Amino acid sequence: MDINNLANTTLDLFQQNKTAVVTTASAAALVLSVPLLSRIASDYRAWYALGPNGIPLNIFGYLFQAAASPFARLDTRVPAPYDAAALSKRYGALTLQSFLPRSPLPPRSGPRPDVPAYVGPQRQTSQQASAETRDAQESFLHAFAAANPDAVRVRPSNLEGPLFNSLWLRDGVPVRGEIRRLGGEFAHPHGEGSTHLVLSLADAARAIEGGWAERHRMSGVGSLMPWGFVLIYAPRDDDELEVWKGFVLASARYVLGGEKEAVMP
Repeated sequence: MDINNLANTTLDLFQQNKTAVVTTASAAALVLSVPLLSRIASDYRAWYALGPNGIPLNIFGYLFQAAASPFARLDTRVPAPYDAAALSKRYGALTLQSFLPRSPLPPRSGPRPDVPAYVGPQRQTSQQASAETRDAQESFLHAFAAANPDAVRVRPSNLEGPLFNSLWLRDGVPVRGEIRRLGGEFAHPHGEGSTHLVLSLADAARAIEGGWAERHRMSGVGSLMPWGFVLIYAPRDDDELEVWKGFVLASARYVLGGEKEAVMP
């Protein structure tokens, strides 16, 4: 076979039918892109429906979190996907201790809620808290701060935006290195009742193993968020609300590092 003649013939055919070839290629690209664009539009609507958060609620926020997805964790429901001994050198021996008031921690009943795999925001879309439970969560934040006035305070979240209240360390209270990038913010509930907070590695593993929590997708990724940054699922009844309060107390006790004692209201 004469390769040169074949190449010349192919080139001649392309030149003679260039318009048809380009039109066909454009049509094929359009056909292939329609399902992709439809999936992206559907995914964007689902992401947008999660509501206000620390990322702009627009296409730029959506693309920002999507760009971070290749670097995010997939093992968010694995209790301890880390070398605890190595991280204790990084976070200190305190991170291997438990600060939960209930021992043993009771298992959460039933299946875990649905949590879409977006980098942000992290929210649950099923088993959400009632309005009464959300009011109780907000009341507890203020009562907890009032019971620990020298240690913590309530102010709008910097991580999730001004619509959500958060517990912060008081000015002047030493901030553990692992939450320094969080500015001293250590616990904030969301509109559907789930809560982000910082736990010791021991308590984070217990919470995940017991079905109460999962890790944020950026937990342990670089120094952005500590390994103990978890999502506690929304309380479904009064008993679970009490467990939730225990997690908030454990978070405060841990981030205070033994420098100050946190107490229940």
